[in-house]
Amino acid sequence: MPRRPLVVAVSIAVVGLVLTVASSWAAGRVDRNTEQRLLQVQTDQAGTVLSTAILLVQQPLSTALSVEKVAGPMGDTSAFTNLMSAQVGAGKMFESASLWQRHGHRMKRIAQVGDAPLMRPGDKTTVSFLQHAFGSKTFIVRAVTHDAHSSIAYAQADASTGFAITAERSVPANRRARVDNNSAFAQLNYAIYIGPKADAAALSTTDVAPSSLPLAGTTARTKVPFGDTVLTLVTSPREHLGAPLSQRLPLILLIGGVLFTAFASGAGYQLTRGRQAVETLYGEQRDLSERLQRALLPQSHPAIPNLDIAAEYVAGAQGVDIGGDWYSIVGLDDGRYAFVVGDVSGRGIDAVTVMARARFTIRAYLLDGHSPAATLGKCSRQFDISEDGHLTTALVGVGDSRTGEVTIANAGHPAPLLVRRDGVEFVTTTPGPPLGTGAATYASTTFTMTPGTTLLCFTDGLVERRTEDIDTGMQRLATTAAGATVSSADELVHHAVSTLRTDDARDDVAVLAMRWAGAR
Repeated sequence: MPRRPLVVAVSIAVVGLVLTVASSWAAGRVDRNTEQRLLQVQTDQAGTVLSTAILLVQQPLSTALSVEKVAGPMGDTSAFTNLMSAQVGAGKMFESASLWQRHGHRMKRIAQVGDAPLMRPGDKTTVSFLQHAFGSKTFIVRAVTHDAHSSIAYAQADASTGFAITAERSVPANRRARVDNNSAFAQLNYAIYIGPKADAAALSTTDVAPSSLPLAGTTARTKVPFGDTVLTLVTSPREHLGAPLSQRLPLILLIGGVLFTAFASGAGYQLTRGRQAVETLYGEQRDLSERLQRALLPQSHPAIPNLDIAAEYVAGAQGVDIGGDWYSIVGLDDGRYAFVVGDVSGRGIDAVTVMARARFTIRAYLLDGHSPAATLGKCSRQFDISEDGHLTTALVGVGDSRTGEVTIANAGHPAPLLVRRDGVEFVTTTPGPPLGTGAATYASTTFTMTPGTTLLCFTDGLVERRTEDIDTGMQRLATTAAGATVSSADELVHHAVSTLRTDDARDDVAVLAMRWAGAR
């Protein structure tokens, strides 16, 4: 008995809406996870900046203490005064610094530079602070408040000589600090707390109104060793950290899915009338999947001096599921550029979810200045096949358009092909494991392209065939490229794809070519 057209249409509408909501939710989750990862990466980088600032605090104390160890026994405090005067004053590291000498349980200040410190001789808190410094292996830190004035006090002592150095740095009433201007904090709202707890009493500096604390929404934190305690850095993004498409993709999927569902319901109404309507619906589904895949790929290439860039993506000939092949190239600074070609195992929304994560995570690390090998090493800790259900191969590189030098690292991906005027050869790499198999380290390979050389990177869909081993396909590619009469990267890509791609190929293909013209 033929199914009623209305039942078919309603069924398609229900399934389409469920899939649309699920896809939109999955894309939103990918974006949130990517944002969380990027936020943690930037937070860790900001923590590194804080670590450097802490060294700038500790060094004057250690140096002054070492100088006093020599000059102090002779009763000469001029060395301390001269040394710390360079670190004390308006716009400098400290507002005040003091030299102390221990006599039994008494602490005597024998020299002082700068403003009057809040840590005063004879105060119990001062004595306790100094006694703790003599018992500590590193410098110590305390927040000090007196008459509505707040400062951070530092102390370092040498028990063998009985000398101690203290320094104070005032905390602005609005808790703002110079760290606001550092590029590592440019996209972050932050709050820095002294100690392991992020509570109001421990707040040191922040770039928001204290009434807005604690930071809400997506947050990340890291702890930085700070003398005898730690600094707890809590951050939240000021803006979306990932690619604009990643932020908009859930809405694109939702709107596109609703529109597609409406269309599919109408088409489903006609399914009972013949095979032609079924084939039409199949074609529309495949077209939408391919458009979605292409939407996740770069829509244009950056303008890089001396470099001719071409790329092509071809979807598999069978099925409507989205694949996980991708490519990307971005300009860096000083004529440098970074690129990646990758392939996620399997197909479907889960594969493209992993692909989006891999693309944006690798891109973020490369833009932050990490080398290809370091980028893959960091990514290897963020993907797990037991959780994601997919493996990811990737070829990551950084090149210099002024010199032709290229450095690449390989995570289980086919080696790229160098196409020179006098022949072709595959770049010899040391492949590491694919992403998803666990933490790993990767080796770098560096080579220099001669003028007119093209670096051809590709996914395995270009060379693999079910009836033969991959070495045969790689050799076929080398022969095809060597015999090509082309004058641009675009012509080489088109020639390779049109020659090697078969009509019944099941796997997707992504190809990226970079032809170096030589320095000008």
